[in-house]
Amino acid sequence: MERPNIFWVCTDQQRYDTIASRGNPHIRTPNLDRLVDSGLAFTHAYCQSPICTPSRASFLTAMYPSSVHGCMNGNAHWADAAPLVTKLLADSGYDCGLVGKLHLAGAHGRVEPRGEDG
Repeated sequence: MERPNIFWVCTDQQRYDTIASRGNPHIRTPNLDRLVDSGLAFTHAYCQSPICTPSRASFLTAMYPSSVHGCMNGNAHWADAAPLVTKLLADSGYDCGLVGKLHLAGAHGRVEPRGEDG
């Protein structure tokens, strides 16, 4: 069986209604519109934390932030309490990449540690 391609886009602090194709007549987002119109967009989703690092930890592990010991920004390290979805995908043979920020641990003044994330 052929595996599907996965293109996971997560914009930082963007609500669904800030994309033109989701009904906002005051903004132009042609690239996001094309992605949304040819894929899947969540319009009624909830995040597990209003703080960015715990929220990322949650959607990358499918666990609550408290379960992975990532309840605040500026963590000194990623506790490896659970594998990231990208690690699971890489272990299954997917080529994974990251553009932008991950910020599961503080990286001020140094390279952000990626742990075993492949």
